[in-house]
Amino acid sequence: MCRWPLLLLWGLLPRAAAGGLGWPFPHRTLLDSEGKYWLSWGPRGGRLAFRLEVRTAGYVGFGFSSTGAMAAADIVVGGVARGRPYLQDYFTNANRELRKDAQQDYHLEYAMENSTHTVIEFARELHTCDINDKSITESTVRVIWAYHHEDVGEAGPKYHESNRGTKSLRLLNPEKTNVLSTAVPYFDLVNQDVPIPNKGTTYWCQMFKIPMLQEKHHVIKVEPVIQKGHEGLVHHILLYQCSSNFSDSVLDDGHECYHPNMPDAFLTCETVIFAWAIGGEGFSYPPHVGLSLGTPLDPHYVLLEVHYDNPTYKEGLIDNSGLRLFYTADIRKYDAGVIEAGLWVSLFHTIPPGLPDFRSEGHCTLECLEEALEAEKPSGIHVFAVLLHAHLAGRGIRLRHFRKGEEMRLLAYDDDFDFNFQEFQYLKEEQTILPGDNLITECRYNTKDRARMTWTWPFIIKSPKQYKNLSFMDAMNKFKWTKKEGLAFNKLVLSLPVNVRCSKTDNAEWSIQGMTAFPPDIERPHQAEPLVCGASPTSLHGNVCLELLLSFVVLGSTLSTRSPCP
Repeated sequence: MCRWPLLLLWGLLPRAAAGGLGWPFPHRTLLDSEGKYWLSWGPRGGRLAFRLEVRTAGYVGFGFSSTGAMAAADIVVGGVARGRPYLQDYFTNANRELRKDAQQDYHLEYAMENSTHTVIEFARELHTCDINDKSITESTVRVIWAYHHEDVGEAGPKYHESNRGTKSLRLLNPEKTNVLSTAVPYFDLVNQDVPIPNKGTTYWCQMFKIPMLQEKHHVIKVEPVIQKGHEGLVHHILLYQCSSNFSDSVLDDGHECYHPNMPDAFLTCETVIFAWAIGGEGFSYPPHVGLSLGTPLDPHYVLLEVHYDNPTYKEGLIDNSGLRLFYTADIRKYDAGVIEAGLWVSLFHTIPPGLPDFRSEGHCTLECLEEALEAEKPSGIHVFAVLLHAHLAGRGIRLRHFRKGEEMRLLAYDDDFDFNFQEFQYLKEEQTILPGDNLITECRYNTKDRARMTWTWPFIIKSPKQYKNLSFMDAMNKFKWTKKEGLAFNKLVLSLPVNVRCSKTDNAEWSIQGMTAFPPDIERPHQAEPLVCGASPTSLHGNVCLELLLSFVVLGSTLSTRSPCP
């Protein structure tokens, strides 16, 4: 006998964090653009639980897809028909044909329907070991959704037509516990009427002066301010600390970054103090951490760098986007800082075309971390969040951590990277980086859809004869790349020594700057725990790869480390 509660509610559904049975759902997001489909989710006794609130009296569909499309997807369909709730586990094959799964892995917890909405709550294991199901990991998950005004009949769900969509999420991100009061003061660092050139990529730089504060304050949240309609135009925003030895005349004009005529003052702005990328939301610092402002060592002038992505070369675009910083005089225990670790934006980073899996490594070497942390933080730093950042060719990023030849657990990873969804990963537990540790940013690319090299050297070749007087770009594109040759090239690149770039907050350099180092010898690689069917990990309880940003707790200045790819 069915014992699932069926409730009738009047009016619109509340937007509370609790579900129909009182269970908490700490995460919530709108999946469609019309406000008709809400998703909430959270841990539930070792499983992951979901709540769907949809403006329909018919069926509700939800699922997971590697690409965001219907092909080879893991789908659950539910609703309330003639007063009885139902939930069915489906999957699709490569031809998008819907099939009922012989192994039903979604467990109905609650269902209700009123005159306007259907609500379904269910749970499933992260790893079902059903070949028709998708495992849920800490990587980006592409959820798919659909609904229909009729319930599922004997022939199965009717076609949903245009009532469908997809969204990238990180389902296992820890809960954000600190909610800001509306009274928290803030200031904006926002561009004013920036003309966007009709070219694919533009980096625009503008200097700002931080508001004068008479005593130390902490920035506790930063959120993007994106001009409406420009959500796809603004790819990422970096905020740099600059020299304090300027007059306010440097604030007059913005300029295209990295241009020969760029103002000299911009060259003093090298240390990143915050970053945002497309698809991300606001970033809240943990309750015991804040970004320091108001002391003599803190930024007085900052540089806002906005990357505009205009692949269709649209003309006449004017943008007014930037960042909003919330701050408080209620000082927190620790100051926050940033390490940049990864592949330096460099012409020396080359990816052949036509390869499904090309790998590059950026090395933050033990020599760099030894000198930098011994000088500034000999007891180490504590990482609490990571931002993984790549461009269109990026498919996966991993931040590997080594100590005395032993590989520690990954600081962060995303094996299903989505260019249009780049947000901070909050670590479930802070991890410590000590002097003498190694960090390797491992980037994975797919260039199967490209006929030319990605990012190449500009010099002219003199020999061999068949490439004489060609630019390196032209020569590499003339070469007939096969998968075998691409893999051999990749193996060679990964074995070459790296040239280390390691700089600090005040734009000075450590003594190891420019040294050549080989990739570390890994005596004891990290062995990930095998996935167990029906069991969830303990964590549930409780173009070119550019760079990877780590936020960390410090008691003073900020360290910046980067290393170019050979």
